[in-house]
Amino acid sequence: MKYQYFYQTKENENRSGWIKARSRENAYALLRKQGIRPYRLAGDDPVNWRPWAVAAVIVALAAALAFAVLAAVRAKDDRAPAPRAQIYGDASVIAAGVFSDWAGVLKSPLDRFLAAYAQPGSNALAPLMTADEISAFPAELAKGVHYEDGEPGEVRQLKNMIAWLRGEMRAHLAAGESVGEYMDFLEERQQGEREFRDHAAESLERAPESHLYQTWIGINARLHERGMAPLPAPPKLVNAMQQR
Repeated sequence: MKYQYFYQTKENENRSGWIKARSRENAYALLRKQGIRPYRLAGDDPVNWRPWAVAAVIVALAAALAFAVLAAVRAKDDRAPAPRAQIYGDASVIAAGVFSDWAGVLKSPLDRFLAAYAQPGSNALAPLMTADEISAFPAELAKGVHYEDGEPGEVRQLKNMIAWLRGEMRAHLAAGESVGEYMDFLEERQQGEREFRDHAAESLERAPESHLYQTWIGINARLHERGMAPLPAPPKLVNAMQQR
């Protein structure tokens, strides 16, 4: 597969190039070996990746529905930074927001970029930013998150997490990092979280049937600690519970 990558140098210059790789993850790994940390890859993924991607979206939506009861608690009308976590509430609202990069509710390009990294382990891709938009990130960072009265709880949760990410970004820039380096950090953290969740799913698949329930509970507890979406109950476990 051929991917176009976009990255920012330490001098804050925006550049791009092309690379051939087996998959998106392989492309990131090859680029890191070259000392390049892209903030975005553009290109089609292998055919055998697409069913997995669809399954991941279904899992995310199922998790949102399973925890819809928590929406009333977490969707308070508060306006305060909140650590990265899953967005709970109306699954269709969340899916539409992710699909559109939340363009309908986030006016700031910086906020739309940060939104892709708000939910730990999410497969959402950051929107492609122009050089002018990226260069304006520091100026946008100096402003606060724009809230609106009566906005949906799902949107309020997202904005509170974006406010937290903005604070994190300020800390990174204050420590001497460039905007590009912080963008690299976000992508690497998200990729690490996706790999953690993938390994968790593999561990659940390999678990013996006699310990399947305990393994499922334990794995989801670890995912919850990291703010990630839980894994659905394995079919074998569902069937066993239905037969009781």
